[in-house]
Amino acid sequence: MKPFRLWGAWLGTAAAVLGLMLPLGAGHSQAAAAVPYGQLKVQGADLLGESGQRVQLRGMSSHGVHWYGDLVNPGSLKWLKEDWNSNLFRVAMYTAEKGYITDPSVKEKVKEAVQAAIDLGLYVIIDWHILTDGDPNTYKTQAKAFFQEMAALYGQYPNVIYELCNEPNGNVTWAGQIKPYAQELTQAIRAIDPDNIIIVGTPNWSQDVNQAADSPLPYGNIMYAAHFYAGTHGQWLRDKIDYARSKGAAVFVTEWGASDASGDGGPFLREAQEWIDFMNSRGISWANWSLADKEETSAALLPGANPSGGWPASQLSASGHFVRSKLRESLVSVPAAPAGLKAVAGSGQAALSWNAVNGATGYIVKRAAVSGGPYTTVAELTGTSYTDTGLANGTTYYYVVSAKNAAGTGPASAQVSVQPAAGQGGGGTPVPGSLVLQYRAADTNAGDNAIKPHFNIRNTGASPVDLSGVKLRYYFTKDGTQPLSFTVDWAQVGSPNVKGTFGSASGAGADTYLEVSFTGGSIPAGGQTGEIQTRIHKSDWSSFQESGDYSYDPGKTSYADWSKVTLYRDGTRVWGVEP
Repeated sequence: MKPFRLWGAWLGTAAAVLGLMLPLGAGHSQAAAAVPYGQLKVQGADLLGESGQRVQLRGMSSHGVHWYGDLVNPGSLKWLKEDWNSNLFRVAMYTAEKGYITDPSVKEKVKEAVQAAIDLGLYVIIDWHILTDGDPNTYKTQAKAFFQEMAALYGQYPNVIYELCNEPNGNVTWAGQIKPYAQELTQAIRAIDPDNIIIVGTPNWSQDVNQAADSPLPYGNIMYAAHFYAGTHGQWLRDKIDYARSKGAAVFVTEWGASDASGDGGPFLREAQEWIDFMNSRGISWANWSLADKEETSAALLPGANPSGGWPASQLSASGHFVRSKLRESLVSVPAAPAGLKAVAGSGQAALSWNAVNGATGYIVKRAAVSGGPYTTVAELTGTSYTDTGLANGTTYYYVVSAKNAAGTGPASAQVSVQPAAGQGGGGTPVPGSLVLQYRAADTNAGDNAIKPHFNIRNTGASPVDLSGVKLRYYFTKDGTQPLSFTVDWAQVGSPNVKGTFGSASGAGADTYLEVSFTGGSIPAGGQTGEIQTRIHKSDWSSFQESGDYSYDPGKTSYADWSKVTLYRDGTRVWGVEP
């Protein structure tokens, strides 16, 4: 559940509050293109994709769109994606320098760029580009209104990243000016968009990331900006970045150039390569400055370059040649075969799980009746677990899994076999009793700020079952140290009769379990509890990453028997397999 993201109602309210005209579908594609890594999440010092893999975003930053906005359009972004292999674009909207504060209509170019990125499947940074207005609080009121509008328009898309202040500078400090500003704007954005990445500029033209790391913002999915120019900034700044990462701060290089800090001089390509190697080795995402045809070293294009893309080598600067070559070195390759495929038998079902594959955006599960195939596809999904139901007990089934991404489908995993049998709760271990646990995933967004497992317990026996002796356990990873909260949104047996506590677990995809118990009620012979709608969230509402969680299965959007949630009756496990 995303408690703040009630989009239909909210957008209407936002339109009234902000004076927006938001006709549904106006200027929008019928369907947004899929982004390569889905919903992004920050975990420690790393940026992760929806499947839990480490992600490095790379691409170009515009120059000020009120000067070079003609180069920012669907055609140029399409060329950056398809020819340069960019997966990111940064839209730099200057606030001062006769930018947005002087002419608020500049934001229309930002909207054009964001919508083009959504249509193309690019991640996009919306950059509030302060420079001569070195204190971000100078135009805080305008910044807050701007980001509220952007969040209302685009916060439902996983593409969007917010950069709250480009380069704080002058007599400003992290504690005195930048952090309080960032806290207020983050709260404003999070009230609308609870999970997209927010990047915060750091002191001294976004160089002192160490100061932010020593006093980070108390929110999830926050990153800190570091900027460098290869002719000016060297090992000392890389050391600051490494220090920040060692403290658990996620760093995003939202601006760098092959020139010196003036934007000219050089190009310093040897020093730029040192930085590229550094960022690649740590998985640090970056945007190069800049998509402009200005007569300066850091501009990627020569004067007169085609505004709509399709640039031949003759229209690229030395910096443009270098950056394009670095982007194309990392063209997406077909993912490797998944490792660690396991199959757990249940009654009439097989529960499969495997390890996430770096660079994969999804998986294909195939089944065969004989060893070695031929195989038939039974599921395509983004998670790393799947339960195949409706199987015949006593029959052996054979499975392989392949990973896929934009480059294609990779090789199949090693084959596993499994034989479902009556009376099994999974793992080949017979379990006594007549209780069956059914589960559905009420929230299939694996990277948002709540886990919503719903349950139903069936009594297949001939006698009623007293619920006061029944407990169930749902296994997951808590992704951090924040305290956890349990809520019953609704239960047919009566919400006050349902209680939840948390305990420690171990095993693949589980360091924590939710234990649901009952203070009263019973299940009649042949009956069921009916829906039990539960929800888990953190005290600060930061995000989880459910992909790979032991009990999570986004494919179960309707109730189905599920052996990865365990049931206990009077202390004895009567259903399911513990991790």
